[in-house]
Amino acid sequence: MSSIQSAPGGQNNGDLEGSASFSNPFVGYLNSLQRSGGGNENALAESQACNAHFPAIHVAHPLAELIHDELSKADGRHVILTGHAGDGKSTLALEVYKRLSGLASHLPLSTPPHAREDVGSISIIKDLSERDKNHDKDKALIAELAAKARRFLLVSNTGTLLDLIKQHPESFEDDPVILESRALNAISAESGEAFLTLGAVDFRVFNLARMDNLGLARKIFEKMLAPKNWTACAERSCSATCPIHSNVDLIQRNQARVFDRIFLAYQRMYEYGTRLTMRQFTEHLAYIITSGLDETDIQTLQQQSPRPVVAEYLFYNRFFGDNGTQQHPSAMEMKAVQEIAEQGFGERPCPGWEHRLWLRSSASPLKLGIETLDAEFDKMRRHGSRAAQVAGISPDQAREQVRRMLYFLYDFAPKERNYLGQYLNSPTLLDWLAWQKPGVQLAFNEKTILERKIYHVIQEHFTGVRLPEGSTQNDRRLYVTLSRRRSEVRQSAQVVLAQVDWSTSTALKLVAVESASGEIRQDLVLCGRDRIDGINLSLKVPFLDYVMMRHFGELGEVLEASYIERLDRFKAQVH
Repeated sequence: MSSIQSAPGGQNNGDLEGSASFSNPFVGYLNSLQRSGGGNENALAESQACNAHFPAIHVAHPLAELIHDELSKADGRHVILTGHAGDGKSTLALEVYKRLSGLASHLPLSTPPHAREDVGSISIIKDLSERDKNHDKDKALIAELAAKARRFLLVSNTGTLLDLIKQHPESFEDDPVILESRALNAISAESGEAFLTLGAVDFRVFNLARMDNLGLARKIFEKMLAPKNWTACAERSCSATCPIHSNVDLIQRNQARVFDRIFLAYQRMYEYGTRLTMRQFTEHLAYIITSGLDETDIQTLQQQSPRPVVAEYLFYNRFFGDNGTQQHPSAMEMKAVQEIAEQGFGERPCPGWEHRLWLRSSASPLKLGIETLDAEFDKMRRHGSRAAQVAGISPDQAREQVRRMLYFLYDFAPKERNYLGQYLNSPTLLDWLAWQKPGVQLAFNEKTILERKIYHVIQEHFTGVRLPEGSTQNDRRLYVTLSRRRSEVRQSAQVVLAQVDWSTSTALKLVAVESASGEIRQDLVLCGRDRIDGINLSLKVPFLDYVMMRHFGELGEVLEASYIERLDRFKAQVH
């Protein structure tokens, strides 16, 4: 691979120096997981199963024990494991295989697993789409499933599974449309787990695509940065000038904060509908660490004149797939980087912070508080405020560098943490995160303020009329009117179809939901009472962000189409 062309600039204490060679096999392994340099085929489970480095980053999946127990017990069912490509289905199946075979989880296999592995009375088919699609062989497999003499773990994507069912309706003893509907309902279960009966065959279905995998990704990142993986670097003379070692050292010294900020950004993406697979996570996290650099690249960088500064290869830039001034073409092929670019992180100004950062008259310039980056931060801050000049980078790019360093590395006081929400374009994400702590309930004042703002937005949607902010009356009526779209006609009067007393007919509650893999999340739910009892509206982060932005007068914000549909359905139910 070719390294990024660096912006010209003067040297500083972070410049690359020296010519000592660099060698750490773990770096090569992390690079093999990335798209940088031509692909990440080595990230496939077949390759990982035999890779000596894989145990260094492998994290036990919470479903492995559940699946193992289901297959092993006398009255257990067959198991279907499904999800998107890259969700970790084959890796999870490999973990189950090792448990069944009594193999140590930290040791690689000597040969890749076969398409079908039989362990005692249990069989694992690692990918149903790779089977020989012979009609008689399919019927023989279904007959084995129905006989129940063996337990099967079937790993399959949704399409392949449905094809097998629809092509053999007589074997499953029902109409193909009914069989397909049952299978789709099981796969679509909100918790990611369901039971499925097709004729005489009983399955327990796990869908990884329906489960939050952020916790697993965080544990993998922790293992990537474990000190034992970087001993080979620390012991070499080149470590002082190596951009990868500098990056790892920066993250390790500030690990709790850096991890929280990285995964807060991922969480924002997840709440807004962007779900990354485990393969997409691992390649992005590996890239954040190494920038795709290998020994040859580092030697080339050391020979450049002027040498690029190490800051170009630090994680707070590589998270975005660039070096602070230029995009890295290989990184831009990564799904994670593409999705991050869509989020617009850092584009929303935070007025209080903007004044503090860029006003030259500030009595006490803000310090980042990271010894190795304080000089770089101050240099970029001064260039961004046009108090100084730095070659090779525009003032706009310098300001972006400052905002990135603040987001990922600054230790915000509690009253300053609004910067994080502004940076992520999500003013309520930190509130939602606070609700995830065990036993948390809404405080009275918090609930009262939220109820008033949510009522305001819902009433506006129901009537199609902008209402004045600041209503504090206790007895509020929620009106359902015969309203038309605002773009069609101005409505001076409306026909009221129904009304409910907001104060007595609704209640805000935090409702906990547990997934099959054990993750528990609490979301805000508007629960109906009295005559609308049982009519509930889940209020997740995007809707709460919209409520807050409307409250602060950001009229340009648009409610997501999915929430417009939910509000319309709620309106119809209330009516």
